[in-house]
Amino acid sequence: MSEGLDLQLTPQQKITEAISGLHAAVRSDISKSTASDYLSMLTVYVPEHGLSGSDLSKAIAVLTMPSSLLTSSSLQLVKLLYPRDRVEDDIVVNIVGCLGSGDGKPDFSVQISLLRWLVLIQPFLRTQAVLSQVYSILFMYLGYESIRRWTCHLLFLATKRKDIYPWRIQYLLELQNKYRDSQHLTGLLMLYKEYYPDIVVDRFGNFRGSLFKYPDQQFLTAINDLQSRLHRHESEASVARSALTGPKRRRLNIPEVATIDPSGKSVTVEELTNLAAFAQNIDKVTLPAQVGSVFRDDGMVKRILVNRPTELAWERFNTWLASCLQQEFELSKRSDDDDALRELLLRSYELCQYTKQSFVSVQNFLRIYIGQWNGVKNRDIIFKMLLQLPLRKWESLSKDIVTPLTSIYDSNSQSWEFRYDYLMFMADLTRLYAACLLSDEQDEVGEMNREDIITASAKLVAHWEELYDKVKFGDQGYAKVVQAAVYMHQVVKMFGKSI
Repeated sequence: MSEGLDLQLTPQQKITEAISGLHAAVRSDISKSTASDYLSMLTVYVPEHGLSGSDLSKAIAVLTMPSSLLTSSSLQLVKLLYPRDRVEDDIVVNIVGCLGSGDGKPDFSVQISLLRWLVLIQPFLRTQAVLSQVYSILFMYLGYESIRRWTCHLLFLATKRKDIYPWRIQYLLELQNKYRDSQHLTGLLMLYKEYYPDIVVDRFGNFRGSLFKYPDQQFLTAINDLQSRLHRHESEASVARSALTGPKRRRLNIPEVATIDPSGKSVTVEELTNLAAFAQNIDKVTLPAQVGSVFRDDGMVKRILVNRPTELAWERFNTWLASCLQQEFELSKRSDDDDALRELLLRSYELCQYTKQSFVSVQNFLRIYIGQWNGVKNRDIIFKMLLQLPLRKWESLSKDIVTPLTSIYDSNSQSWEFRYDYLMFMADLTRLYAACLLSDEQDEVGEMNREDIITASAKLVAHWEELYDKVKFGDQGYAKVVQAAVYMHQVVKMFGKSI
């Protein structure tokens, strides 16, 4: 370490000096103890302060270029790649460029960790188009068994209809025949089949679902919290500027309903003009290139997803929606423009109502959103969406929903609107649990048995009473809150009949 790290430096400066010290390994030898000191410093400060764009670029250079850094130290550094801002395209290009075997290439364990990290930070990329730009290079490395899992995952995230060529289909079929046990090759091939059902031969092995789900929810939450905290002042400044200049309201960017170059035997969504045409062609209809266009169409794409559902189609949709929700949330935090996010939430809510299911992308987003929520923006739609989530045991319900919302309730004692809406939400949620007990077919719900449902219902009632006791006679909105109490009384009577 060069004279040690100056204790007078700010945390960000200490991070920069530690990264620069590790970057020296590209030009000269550094000892294991020196590298360990730098990594220890990063371990202390990076999770709280993150890496700036320049520090992240230097860290990636250390990991992708020949250096004197030991493999164990490189793997530790990968775990500390917490970006403060959107990840630039050159980061992705440099990582993809270091793949493979040969002189100067990183150890395969480091390549695996870097590819996994790319999957983790995919929602935080500056532009999603960069994955399309490196698509051909990633495809070349499918033959490398050690990195195949994460290569397939990145290709799954990046694949559009324009990326699918006959030779790629043929190559995937050959690899799938050679590596029958590779679930990830099979999953990627099934995605190709979603685009070209008449070209890809249906000769798959056993396929395990959810292969390409987000691999580390804790990391996603940590980066969201980090970037939200660090950009708070920037956001406040942006809001102040908008107040002076009059902000332009953004509109939600929803993909067009467009089916590109379908096979001759297929029928496109655009050709379906009425329900009769849909019924006649349900087995031949092809989904649009962008499943996100389900938010734009007049109902035909929704009908395909509901009446002819496939796991891959829903996984494609969830991948798109998760990225879109994340992007709009980040943009809304940096300005006073919340219109696009609200529209996306409304459309998500309506689609959940239509399909009678709760999407994984929405569930993950709501968990992050309410942890940073002020209880004001989009309150009406957020409470409605929370009621669409699958019922769960009290421990999970309390951790993910009740505790963060109660924190808002306690910190907004003057906001009777939130208090009323939250009390009504809690009553509605209790009603859902009670309804399960009244149904003969609902002795079990998900992972819950009847006893779990009763426990959760009783806990909800007890917690509701605690919330209500915090409202004092004479408080603003007291009369309105009393109406919530009348409603809850009816729900409790319903609960009493069900046990």
